[in-house]
Amino acid sequence: MKREYCLDIDSNVYTLGDLNMFLDNKEPISYPAVDSQNPTKPFFTGSIRQEVEIDGIARSFLLYIPQHYPISGAGIFLYPDDNVSAEDYLENSGWKPVAEQTNAALIVLESRSGGWDKKDVQSEISYSEAVSKKSIARVYFSMNEATYYCMGFGNGAYVAAAYAMLNSALIAAVALDGDYDLHPDLMAQLRSIRSDREANKSKLDVAMPAWLIGKATPLLDSLKRAADASDEQLYNDAAYIYRQNLKQYFDQPNGLPMVEIWHTEPGRWNPEADEKYRRMAEFVLRFKRWLSIGNGDFRPARTWQDMRLHRFTAEIDNRQREWFVYEPTALRTGKLLPLVLAIHGYSCTGELFAENSSWHELAERRGFLLVYVSAFPDNGISGGHTVPLPSWNALNIHAQTDDVKYIDYVLSSVKNSYPVDSERVYVSGHSNGSLLTQRLMEERPLAFAAFGPQGAPYHMGLDGTAADRTIRKDGIIRPVWLMMGAEDIGDQDKLDCGSINDRFLDMMCELNDLDRTGGIDRENGKYHTRTFVNAERVPLVKFTGITDTPHTYTPEFAQLYWDTFFCHFRRKSDGTIIYTD
Repeated sequence: MKREYCLDIDSNVYTLGDLNMFLDNKEPISYPAVDSQNPTKPFFTGSIRQEVEIDGIARSFLLYIPQHYPISGAGIFLYPDDNVSAEDYLENSGWKPVAEQTNAALIVLESRSGGWDKKDVQSEISYSEAVSKKSIARVYFSMNEATYYCMGFGNGAYVAAAYAMLNSALIAAVALDGDYDLHPDLMAQLRSIRSDREANKSKLDVAMPAWLIGKATPLLDSLKRAADASDEQLYNDAAYIYRQNLKQYFDQPNGLPMVEIWHTEPGRWNPEADEKYRRMAEFVLRFKRWLSIGNGDFRPARTWQDMRLHRFTAEIDNRQREWFVYEPTALRTGKLLPLVLAIHGYSCTGELFAENSSWHELAERRGFLLVYVSAFPDNGISGGHTVPLPSWNALNIHAQTDDVKYIDYVLSSVKNSYPVDSERVYVSGHSNGSLLTQRLMEERPLAFAAFGPQGAPYHMGLDGTAADRTIRKDGIIRPVWLMMGAEDIGDQDKLDCGSINDRFLDMMCELNDLDRTGGIDRENGKYHTRTFVNAERVPLVKFTGITDTPHTYTPEFAQLYWDTFFCHFRRKSDGTIIYTD
């Protein structure tokens, strides 16, 4: 039975669903050609009116794409007050210059005539879901998965708060100025719905950076409790600040203890509207929530300069290409250093993969060179139904670039500039980058000592079914470790007979002369690993399934690849593999 102020959720489980929405886009769009010398230039800018249908009723919203929006950037979902059209709000509120200053896209929702309906909050959540899914479909621009933000004003703050809390594992930060005092029955319901990937937590137990402007409410207390905020009360000119407990969280391998809850009491801070919006945007944009094991991990928004990467460019096949190198302190020793090539997935970039994987931070601690590469934009993966986005020409995904040639060029350039130990070169990639990792394993096996594909196996077709292909046996040993999440794409972490992962293990055991029936299984917390060893007990082929994990790559995966796999292998100049404990 439908309850006022509550959601139509019969069970205690709710998720937004498939976030790879580009596969569902059927709208025919005529896209401009990629600028070969400026490949990150946005394809569309300015305002674009959009419409969704909820229970047979059309509702509108507005996209605003800044002039210099990045190839994959941030998106702020804005909920204005009652009866304010998206166009009027965008033109008269002062948000447009804020978007241009911050290079964040705006998704402006609007209430129905009569205002936002708090009693029938489900209808507003359904509208929000439809807007969200259409906005991330990459038809006009691409929002990065870690940078979805929610803001609400006046009565729009209520719906923004409800939507953000319901999607607390997805939204990176929320800012509310108005009536965000959620009904007690709705709060109780949110507290009963399990979090996306941790059964022992509810939606309200997931940490969420937030700035609340208005009276103290149970929502404020809930946010502070979820963040395990310190009792130490700090403040600035605008708000009281409650920070996550640094002592408890400082050594987490993935997320950082950076969640903050800000509260501005009524009447304390009264800037002009444009200044208020700028400050609120700057607050949320500090935070990035990356998909991970569990409900997401926080790290600060950083540029390649912030991460102390060195950017290189070259024109290859008449296209401007880039890559990034991290120079560890170990360079000062003058010794030859190992090198790891890190390859991002579809729609990502080398810079974003650095923020996501933190491979370079591990390179500093372990003393190896790290190279992030960037794909060139293409939309062959979507059949032309999305804007062109960084895509590797790898296995089942076809792009116009020769990316094996590009990788050859990058490795040659790095080896000419840095003291690389050619016996200790490794490669790991995620998703589309996993497929390129495996294409390199097929076509350039002697260039690498070990391979770490993650998030997409060799035989996976674009539709998730098995593709008919194989690497022919050639006598070259290829140490490889494939990792897949339990909520990943394709066959996820399944090893059923005939599954895509099972076919991968068949192929790799055959290539490495291993007994396919002799796998060694090990359960280690959320990791479930099957290992195949040769007669000398060398672990040449590994598969790991990871519980409560979506389609993602984390710093924890990077550390596992290096510490327990890569660093043990060398490939001699004659192609043989040497393994040391």
